[in-house]
Amino acid sequence: MIHVRPFRAWRPAPHTAHLVGSRSILNYSVEELREKLAGNPYSFLHIVHADHDRDGLSRAEHFDGVRRKFMDFTTREILQREEHPAYYLYEQSCGAFSSRGIIGAVDVADYLDGRIKVHEHTLTAREELFKDYLDHTGINAEPVLLAVPDAPELEAALDRIALRPVLYDFRTNDQVRHRFWKVDAPDDLLALSRHFERMSAMYIADGHHRCASSARLAEYSGAASGSPKAAFLAFMVPEPQLHIYNYDRTVKGLNGLSTEEFLAALGGVGQLKALPDGPSEPEPGTVQLYLRGSWYELTLPLPSGPNPVSALDASLLSEFLLGPVLGIADLRTDPRISFVPGTHGPAELEQAVHSGKADVAFHLRAVSFNELRAVADSGACMPPKTTWIEPKLRSGLTIYSLDDN
Repeated sequence: MIHVRPFRAWRPAPHTAHLVGSRSILNYSVEELREKLAGNPYSFLHIVHADHDRDGLSRAEHFDGVRRKFMDFTTREILQREEHPAYYLYEQSCGAFSSRGIIGAVDVADYLDGRIKVHEHTLTAREELFKDYLDHTGINAEPVLLAVPDAPELEAALDRIALRPVLYDFRTNDQVRHRFWKVDAPDDLLALSRHFERMSAMYIADGHHRCASSARLAEYSGAASGSPKAAFLAFMVPEPQLHIYNYDRTVKGLNGLSTEEFLAALGGVGQLKALPDGPSEPEPGTVQLYLRGSWYELTLPLPSGPNPVSALDASLLSEFLLGPVLGIADLRTDPRISFVPGTHGPAELEQAVHSGKADVAFHLRAVSFNELRAVADSGACMPPKTTWIEPKLRSGLTIYSLDDN
């Protein structure tokens, strides 16, 4: 049983939603952020980047500034509060994919008891940072992305809701269409809650630290079950509408090897063949690599056991090539390795090599949801940067209040 409930959101008026919603602040360069702040007074970035022009602030002082700016947005009615709890149907669509799911509040108890399953390690320092952010600001504006497996009845319910008039409908500069529907009829609220009650598990697709920090806040504050601080904001997407892409790797330097020595070392790992027609979708158990203007395909050794993590192509690449050949022991800390979302395509890998930022690039197959699920069900974690998952949510369109509901 998963405990999901509607909530009284703070949200922009429909005519300003396209101006308020923003990508995560980490996705903007310094120049892009400056332009957004200067050109759009409604952007949610003004809240999360409050006091951006003041140096020397402590963490608490900055977070208190976020709270003040949020309250300023509510006073000026850029953000408005729902009178009654609601769920929200949210859809993103573009040329590459379409995804639809429900935004609601999920009990942290489901995370702590293992019904919200994880596949990544989290860092205590980041958990504590986000916990402090939630505690000082009193808002949760970036939903955790959860995959809902085996849910045809939920998908059918979402299809029916999507036939109704929309709350928001706008396009962003990346040519993604965003549509929202408010779901607040008592019968609909009860039906959706019961859909989740019948589920035994959901899987974190993106937002492991956000989920863990909400659990920390609940423990820190002594939040009672059912209270605002005992839940986290989540966007729950049926698994068929979740889109998992590969995460590629580039490496600077060949660990002292010449190109010929490196190619010979690869031949000792597995079968190596040239790809004169360029890259394609790698087959399971293979990796494609770009070196000195040429593409190759390397067959990776078979995994040594039934562990679902060791069977991942990313794990095999690290075990047999990145570690022993290139000397990269820790993907999290070694400055020679960089990661490229698969949505950028192989051309991004070629550019990294041509520009001199990398000497070799590795193109991996995308992990399937069944592989992700097997890792999470086993209680294990994937290697760093194994999956790039769409949709990527906009911040500030539905804000969960941690003060009251």
